[in-house]
Amino acid sequence: MYVKKQQLKISDSLIFGILSAVIFILVLNRSDVAIEYMNKGLQLCKESVIPSLFPFMVISNLIVDSGIGMLLSRIFRKPMNFLFGVGEAGACACIMGALCGFPIGAKTAVTMYDNGFISKKELSRILCICNNPGSAFIISVVGFSLFSCREIGTILYVCILLSSATVGILANLFFKEKENGRTVATCFKTQKVTIETFTSAVEGSARAMLTVCAYVVFFSAFVGCIGSVLSAFDVSDFAKACIFSFFELSGGVSAASRLENGMLSVLLCAMAGGWSGLSVHFQIMTVCSGRSISFKPYFVAKAAQAVLSAVYTLAAIKFVFPNVIQKLDHRPE
Repeated sequence: MYVKKQQLKISDSLIFGILSAVIFILVLNRSDVAIEYMNKGLQLCKESVIPSLFPFMVISNLIVDSGIGMLLSRIFRKPMNFLFGVGEAGACACIMGALCGFPIGAKTAVTMYDNGFISKKELSRILCICNNPGSAFIISVVGFSLFSCREIGTILYVCILLSSATVGILANLFFKEKENGRTVATCFKTQKVTIETFTSAVEGSARAMLTVCAYVVFFSAFVGCIGSVLSAFDVSDFAKACIFSFFELSGGVSAASRLENGMLSVLLCAMAGGWSGLSVHFQIMTVCSGRSISFKPYFVAKAAQAVLSAVYTLAAIKFVFPNVIQKLDHRPE
């Protein structure tokens, strides 16, 4: 058994080393493209990521540290426990993730776990359903900025949340277990709110924001280099959008929005939002580092959510909001 584990570690290290070498050669060979897309990544952070995320990070920290989030979860604890099988503290993380977007849901869940309010198994399950794009990014950036239609952004946001909820329900049905988290009252009474609560929330959010921006900039440069290589092989715009979406959300939805087929463009954005990109996944892994959590269920859940997001979006546009199709066919160039 020890030999097998050691061989597995050597194999993982070898794969990681090869990938690192490939990325190094790619960026070195396309250094001008890497610099260009790093600047685009920094601009994206300045114009979209930080304004749409940092305030919510601070607010979410204040809500959790003050105990208000635990009181909020009391309202939804019964339906969320029935649907997702999470305890009262887990409901708080799910709510924050749905309202504020990633990585706030994961950060809230990890805080609950560190404080002893949820188990490791519940944390692993919550991570599968609490990490979704925030409303500000999907509705404003994707809907309004890319498609010039907030209605499309709203449809995408709701469908992505519905797909996340579906994954949570399925996980609860097939992997249901009894949770032994603390009660809302106990969690709320143990909170001590001082002036340091606010300063700690701002400082902690600033550090988390720096990590998020670092991933955005790196993957922007990486995806830009990949796009430069693909252009030399005359790869279709659809294939490029799929590849970009796999690695990084913002670049993926940007490429998807430029597809000529409006319906296909929106469906690919839905899949990109459900999957969220490796950049976001690494952010979540960073938030959870040092806690020995298996991320296999997380990746399976996100892959399933990508498919469900597209299915729900197609159904919503076809049967509930058919007028959106006309707006997609008359998008501004």
